[in-house]
Amino acid sequence: MRRNQRIFRVLLVAGMSCICGCSFTGWKTSKVSVTGVTVAPADVSAVRDQERHFAGALEFLRAGREQEARDLLELAVAGPVRSGVTDEALFRLSLLYLRDENGKGVVRTQELLERLHDEFPRSIWTHQGAPLSAYLVGVRTLRDRQREVRTLKELNLSLSRDNREMRQSIERLKSLDLELEKKIKR
Repeated sequence: MRRNQRIFRVLLVAGMSCICGCSFTGWKTSKVSVTGVTVAPADVSAVRDQERHFAGALEFLRAGREQEARDLLELAVAGPVRSGVTDEALFRLSLLYLRDENGKGVVRTQELLERLHDEFPRSIWTHQGAPLSAYLVGVRTLRDRQREVRTLKELNLSLSRDNREMRQSIERLKSLDLELEKKIKR
């Protein structure tokens, strides 16, 4: 019975490490291999903190507490670059920044999506973010064109005023010229 329990525990631990993508190597040397990359013990705490921040952010998102989720996602993306954590955190953070009303949110969203594309070109989250990135580029182009149209309208209005003033000046000059001719004839 005890032997079966030990075998079950060993299989459970081995199975969990395979599912998580983590394997412990060099048990006595205290190194951990996470997704095939050997990480020193000092970095293990940073990885754990990053995973904890990411998990906490997901919980806050489920609870509808977006600001707290955003803060934790910022901490997660500031940590070591890890596929499966950083890429999803970048994507989710970019979505949260879309809600910013002050206009800087769209810029921040584009920055995060560009970072996602640069650091994780084959990630599913990069593919998920591609349509959003293309849409934001289109929105930026549209805003730039609207700004150009507004500037051209202002310039056109200014030129119309200048034309009107020139016509009035020409009319005044004509009337002065007529008066001068009348005085010369007398």
